Amino acid sequence: MLFKGVHPRSTGSALEIKRKNVSLMPYKFVIVAALLSAPLAPALAQMEFGDDSSEWANDGECDDPRFIGESMADILLDEDRKADATDCRDLFDAGHIAVRTEGDGAATDADLAAMILTADRAKRGRLEAGDGTLDSGEYRDSYVFEGRSGELAVVDLHSEEFDTYLMVLAPSGEQFDNDDHDGDTNRSLVTLMLEEAGAYAVIVTSYEAEATGAYSLRLQMQAEADSVGRSERAGDLRSGDRTLESGEFLDSFEFVGRPGQRVSIDLRSADFDTYLILVDPTGEQQENDDGDGGIGHSHLEAELTEVGMYEVIVTSYAAGEVGEYALVIDQSAAASELLAFGDAVTVAIGSSLNGVLEAGDAASAAGEFQDLYTFEGAAGERIRIELTSDAFDTYLGLITPRGNQIDNDDYAGGTARSVLDFELPETGSYRIVATSYGSNETGAYQLSVDASDGPLLASAGAGGRTYGVFAGISDYPGKDNDLEFTAEDAVRVRDAMIRGGGMLPEDAVTLLDADATAANLRDAIELFAAQAGPEDTFVLFYSGHGNRVERESGPDAFDPDALDETIELYDRAVRDDELRAMLESVRAGTTLLLMDSCFSGGFAKDLISVPGRMGMFSSEEDVASQVASQFRAGGYLAYFLDEAIGERLADEDGNGEVTALELSEYVHFRYRNDVKSGSSGGFVRADGPRADYQHLVVDRGSISPFDVLFPYTAP
Repeated sequence: MLFKGVHPRSTGSALEIKRKNVSLMPYKFVIVAALLSAPLAPALAQMEFGDDSSEWANDGECDDPRFIGESMADILLDEDRKADATDCRDLFDAGHIAVRTEGDGAATDADLAAMILTADRAKRGRLEAGDGTLDSGEYRDSYVFEGRSGELAVVDLHSEEFDTYLMVLAPSGEQFDNDDHDGDTNRSLVTLMLEEAGAYAVIVTSYEAEATGAYSLRLQMQAEADSVGRSERAGDLRSGDRTLESGEFLDSFEFVGRPGQRVSIDLRSADFDTYLILVDPTGEQQENDDGDGGIGHSHLEAELTEVGMYEVIVTSYAAGEVGEYALVIDQSAAASELLAFGDAVTVAIGSSLNGVLEAGDAASAAGEFQDLYTFEGAAGERIRIELTSDAFDTYLGLITPRGNQIDNDDYAGGTARSVLDFELPETGSYRIVATSYGSNETGAYQLSVDASDGPLLASAGAGGRTYGVFAGISDYPGKDNDLEFTAEDAVRVRDAMIRGGGMLPEDAVTLLDADATAANLRDAIELFAAQAGPEDTFVLFYSGHGNRVERESGPDAFDPDALDETIELYDRAVRDDELRAMLESVRAGTTLLLMDSCFSGGFAKDLISVPGRMGMFSSEEDVASQVASQFRAGGYLAYFLDEAIGERLADEDGNGEVTALELSEYVHFRYRNDVKSGSSGGFVRADGPRADYQHLVVDRGSISPFDVLFPYTAP
């Protein structure tokens, strides 16, 4: 993995940009290869360069007879052994001299062994005055290891005494470096999939010049085949198995993981209430009870941050349960769309910075460049994160300590600004992802992270009443455009709101088939606009055809692609601009827009432009949506909303409330597992672009992800 070469660092209210380089001549790697092939004793001592007591010290030549090379003095005396430290160290690190091998009659096995990194054996060293330095003044120590093409190498540097910085140079001279691994100033880590065989140089240094102190350095190697793939295990919990302290039987499995890898673990049983635990190499663990609300299913997905052995524990919810199970550990799962593992830069709350998205940055699977930042937050603390740019369409992501993803695309309808403002749900390390809406976008941006003591940008209206308009069309005029189950979708989601969302039957208007006209939709919205207040929630759901049409006036801030998206009502199409105008009179505290139609993601920019609005759209703005025939539903979104709200399966913590984050995370999970392309006739709209996988689009706008949308109140 290639980490960024430019590392901004927090210095109060602004950031400093710094780049470290190490200059090694190409033939340095010939010297390193000779060292690797020399016979080594199991010595661990640090190579000693000695002092500068020679009368020829500091003259630019090395006078120590233990070395050989073009920059050696013409006359070498034994009395100068370990007596020309500064010259010899600098010339050695620059590749102009090498330690004499046994054939040259000088180097000891201990001298050589101290420079060689071997897998899984830690080196302990110290940066100190007298060490060689980078051009920018930082002390450095040098090591080498031998790699083969196709291997995975992880070089891990720790120090409690200085701010670490790590560089690795490939045999070709390509440089990879890392400052703060996962935001930790005392740890640097480089993960590389080796593309060439030969000797790799490792440079241990510090972020600040002249920093000194002890450190530990570890190399871990593995074949790529050992770090990816999918394994399926069948087993059974039985009396006599090991148990947890609380008495539940358990089976244990292990796999080797690496930083930046995403793993998906799935456990199913028809015999007992499953419970799944993942323990990382540091002892930290994640747990899941009921993956999709079923007592026989547990599921975990994790972005790995450590290299080493991970333990998967299969157990039960209650003590004494036994039976057969099936376990799947999938290490080939794609990385999440937002988070690409890279060098996280620490920022303090109250900081602002200038950054640049550019080619060579870490990137998502879809090709959006990303910069990653981290800060420490406390549960209950209010923060406001703001990302702005004049160069690209901003997109802001936040990963909580427990791995939940919160994001915002366009704040208040502007494509150049993304904002998150909410109360932190837990104490720990949060990751900020500064990125763009479209792939390959580059340019300068501004990011700020501030404490927020003003009113929330939006206040969920779950404390009042819920009003809803539910439109679905299966029977269009004529015969060619009819759809299956889409009218039933509107009834399904309406009933879910009544059954699990606390909505009263009289607070819903349902428009099916011929009743779903543009005029009736406008009248229904206006009916509830006159009733809903700041404590209330308004829901608009649509299932049916969607389309994209050219804008006669060309592009604008809401539609920079010069295309309008439409919902195809019974009598005519309603464009995104017209629907936005219909909603202007709604003053509910929360407006939830749910659209299950082709290209519906394009409505996000037009509709989620007012505080208090949240949208869930069945596919991206340029992708068609499918009929969910296997569920006897017109669309996947409607079916999953029924589960999430009607059956209360989105209530992950079981506290009787469904938050904005819980709702979107549950539907995201269901999309990942069940939405795949079908036959050519399996789309809601038969013409237009298609993707192998249709992706849910969620835009929470200015709504806090932890606002309660639906408290459970039985109707």
